[in-house]
Amino acid sequence: MFKKQLIFKKLQSKMINKIKKLQENFIKSIKLVNTYEELKHIESDFLWKNWQLKEILKWIKDLSNEDKKIIWVEANNVKIFIENQIKEKEIEIENNQYIKLDEEEKIDVTLNYSSDNLWHYHPISITSKLIEDIFISLWFKVEDWPQIEDELHNFDKLNIPDNHPARDVWDTFWIDETLNKDENNRNLLRTHTSPVQIRTMLKWELPIKIIVPWRVFRYEQEDARHTCNFYQLEWLVVWKWVTFGDLKWTLNTVMKKLLWEKTELRFRPSIFPFTEPSAEIDITCQICSWKWWDCRMCSWSWWVELLWAWMVHPTVLEWVNIDPLEYSWFAFGMWIDRIAAQRFWVSSSRMFYQSKIKLNEQF
Repeated sequence: MFKKQLIFKKLQSKMINKIKKLQENFIKSIKLVNTYEELKHIESDFLWKNWQLKEILKWIKDLSNEDKKIIWVEANNVKIFIENQIKEKEIEIENNQYIKLDEEEKIDVTLNYSSDNLWHYHPISITSKLIEDIFISLWFKVEDWPQIEDELHNFDKLNIPDNHPARDVWDTFWIDETLNKDENNRNLLRTHTSPVQIRTMLKWELPIKIIVPWRVFRYEQEDARHTCNFYQLEWLVVWKWVTFGDLKWTLNTVMKKLLWEKTELRFRPSIFPFTEPSAEIDITCQICSWKWWDCRMCSWSWWVELLWAWMVHPTVLEWVNIDPLEYSWFAFGMWIDRIAAQRFWVSSSRMFYQSKIKLNEQF
């Protein structure tokens, strides 16, 4: 019995020494590793299917149960040590690669670089800036409001209550109901820039002359003239005794500066729920002047709908505490996308939203 125990002890000691020797060999080997390929080879040799520890443990069946527990603990500790060392080495190799890459791609920021063709303004940005400059020269101010609007300002105060059929014109992008603070005044992505006019009249003193050239959202069946996300400009004048004739003069002045002197305007009677009277305005298609045989923008009619205009309904003025018997309000709106398409002879406004670098580089 004593002799058998002695054999167990010798075998146990021999296996522990081999395990420790394996750990020492691993430490020496991993210090020489510099690449992922070398690390994978070490990992395969010490951890995977044919790992060296397996050769050591094949004699564990000859040990007593108590000795088996000691050997398994020792072997497991070495296995965990090897796994952790491999993970640390992998991070070290990755960091060294980044350091090497930084060194290779290091840029001397004190050098002079050519600034040609590093960036371009988008055609819509160019058009918006031009429109703003024209209106500022006519003593207008630029106004804006966040793109998330509430139902009260976007519809109700514009004479478009919840049960009004005009709501059907806008297939609206509503904000999730869980984010609405007031159930009776839901939030949405603004469908037009008109609510900015309401907010301006509530906070400004009269008279008012503003433009609102910003982004709006509503569902549209996409074609050469329509997109779900587009840029719209509205302008507003609240003054004593302004007339539709003042509106027509301003429109003629702006459009001839924007799209050249030969541009003609055509007014057509129309109906908007918060205006009286109202008109839709076409201009002579600039694209047809060079591509008349295939113009999708105006559908080969020589006229493209670009603007809308109105004298505002007295009810709306009353809601913002303005006396409709003393003051008049006229306004108009336009699609900046369509203006840009006309000005730069682009056959479809959808092209402005397709991230086409070749298109932007032309301007």
